[in-house]
Amino acid sequence: MSRVAAALVALVALATVWTAPAGAQRIAPRPEFRADVLGPGPYSVQLGAGVNLGAGYYQRLELDAGAGAVDRNHALVGAGRVDALMRVLLDPFGRERWGLSLAGGVSARYEAGDKVRPYLVGALDFEGPLTHGTRVAYQLGLGGGLRLGIVLRRSDSLWR
Repeated sequence: MSRVAAALVALVALATVWTAPAGAQRIAPRPEFRADVLGPGPYSVQLGAGVNLGAGYYQRLELDAGAGAVDRNHALVGAGRVDALMRVLLDPFGRERWGLSLAGGVSARYEAGDKVRPYLVGALDFEGPLTHGTRVAYQLGLGGGLRLGIVLRRSDSLWR
């Protein structure tokens, strides 16, 4: 197992223990589906899925994986990534129509024929109003280049 994979497994194990909330802070894990553009050029377009784990009222641990393609020398090759981001929500109870959160964490990216590359990630997340049990979020970040994403998150009326 590579060092990056071992570090990600350790991070997920630590996050699972750390995010076991106390009784009053029980926030159920929520799935998310996403589409991302990752740079720098050549840009990679990826579809992904993941889960948000409650780590208290104001924190969410976001674990995601994505797969897609990148143009390398006029040929499309496979690309993928796994992310572990901790988001700090400024409006966890959804009192405002739009919520802002700040995220930081790690990402491991891979392109076919290349090695896995780890990156530190920082992002802003703008999450919209609840519609039919789902919230749409727009994510802008840096981590191995520019990151732009559209995210669909399951949610309820009590928590973002």
